[in-house]
Amino acid sequence: MQIDLSQPFRAAVRRFPKARRREIARAIDAARDGFGSPHLHSGPGIRRLRRNYFECRVSLQIRLIFRADPGVLLFLTAGDHGQVRNFLKTI
Repeated sequence: MQIDLSQPFRAAVRRFPKARRREIARAIDAARDGFGSPHLHSGPGIRRLRRNYFECRVSLQIRLIFRADPGVLLFLTAGDHGQVRNFLKTI
């Protein structure tokens, strides 16, 4: 499974401190490794939001939103629950 990071995602991640960015990188790896294996979804907290849009947990506050296309996970945004809710209104 290939990982792609959108420009808005990259900009959102740059706002976090370096330690949090490492946690985000680990969450992306866990999402890639666990995607498509429902029993592994609970580790990174992968949850379907709608159609082919999903979220995974970095921490209690931070979520990553990604779209699953054949062979590719495209990460679209990172943020807290409010930012995720606002993003979902745009898709």
